[in-house]
Amino acid sequence: MKTFFIGDFGMLKLKDYTGDLVERFSVYDKIESVFETLIAEKNDKFLIFLDREYANDAQKLKDFTIANRIPSRIFINVPKANLSIKSSRIISFDFDLYGGVAEFISNIEAQTYRLSGISNFIRQLREDVIFLSFSNSNLFVSGETGTGKSLVTQIIHLISHRRENRFLELNCVNMPEDLLESELFGHTKGAFTSAYSEKRGLLEEANNGTLFLDEIGEMSHHMQSKLLRVIDTKKFMPIGSNKEINVDVRFCAATNQNPQLRLREDLFQRISEAKIEMIPLRERKEDIPSIVDFFLLSSNYKIRFKDFPEEVKHAFMAHKYPGNIRELRNIVARFVEFSESPNSENIPKYDPNAFAKQELTERFVASMTDLYMGQIEPLETVIKRIRARLESEITRRVLNSCGWDKNLAAKKLSLSRKTIDNMIKKYNLDKRKGRTTKKADDKSTV
Repeated sequence: MKTFFIGDFGMLKLKDYTGDLVERFSVYDKIESVFETLIAEKNDKFLIFLDREYANDAQKLKDFTIANRIPSRIFINVPKANLSIKSSRIISFDFDLYGGVAEFISNIEAQTYRLSGISNFIRQLREDVIFLSFSNSNLFVSGETGTGKSLVTQIIHLISHRRENRFLELNCVNMPEDLLESELFGHTKGAFTSAYSEKRGLLEEANNGTLFLDEIGEMSHHMQSKLLRVIDTKKFMPIGSNKEINVDVRFCAATNQNPQLRLREDLFQRISEAKIEMIPLRERKEDIPSIVDFFLLSSNYKIRFKDFPEEVKHAFMAHKYPGNIRELRNIVARFVEFSESPNSENIPKYDPNAFAKQELTERFVASMTDLYMGQIEPLETVIKRIRARLESEITRRVLNSCGWDKNLAAKKLSLSRKTIDNMIKKYNLDKRKGRTTKKADDKSTV
């Protein structure tokens, strides 16, 4: 993403910029020079800031970027104006009220850094989040459970011109229709049996702000129809009332299912004027270290992913994370439980080996349980087979790591030298090949 300034921006202090989202800052003193550069670099995204004497050129610049399909957001300096959307692609505010343009950009970028990672996906997502923040288009976010759909909508709200108003979230899963209707629209006193007092609905509470409807596909078609009317007319009536209330709400919605199978076609079209698709963590594993560091930093720990022993790093990187970022956060939380004195100046105490062993053991037990759920063998037989396979593999690897020093291997395994000899014989461990010699009748394989 690139940022252009047109006008007198001599006090920007752009040399102090330390972010990595904006590739280049350019300052121009005439609008024609910007047109030439935009055409030459039209595959990029642009934030363009116009000082007040160039404000009348904003519409011309907007028309040019639309005609040439150049992604842009145009900000104009309007004295004493708060952040607001003047029209599509054009945002107005008094630059000085927000600490200057450089500070404004830094604050925007700071919000996007909550989307941790170094992948191309995350970089693209940060840019999309900034662009969609300065829009009134309703937003649909798709992706698996735990990928960060709610976080994305929160960040967009906190960057946007709606930031001073409320961001409200409603999860539609397992919510009865009458309760969902009451939560959204509110009700008057006496509207139904348990309506002992008047209740303002989320639509009214989120006026001039953002309402995020998570798992919107769980809504009944009747409720979808009522929601569609609100989106189209910007009006609704609380339950039991005959008076319409006008609202200006930006709707964001999400689902982890195919929305076109769960939503009315007309509602899906209105709720998905803009779209973001979140990919699962297993498809961007290069982001795991950054995400782990973010969670550790949030817990005031000084250790970082790079400080972990290799077996811990491997445990983090090898997992498939069916629960995505939410699951990774829970794993880090369990890791933190192994630590002590996170706020001290000393290096925090922790047992990463214990952490790695616990995580790997939990995954192993879960996978073995799934594998043998359909078996008709006695449980005792299954457990004996797994135990034999683990004993042979662990003993073999420890012996190899010790250069087949049996005394050292016995010490590492907290076993006697005689037991080590018995295991070598029992499992036919071969020093020369560094692996188990399998016989035709060997039943130790899982």
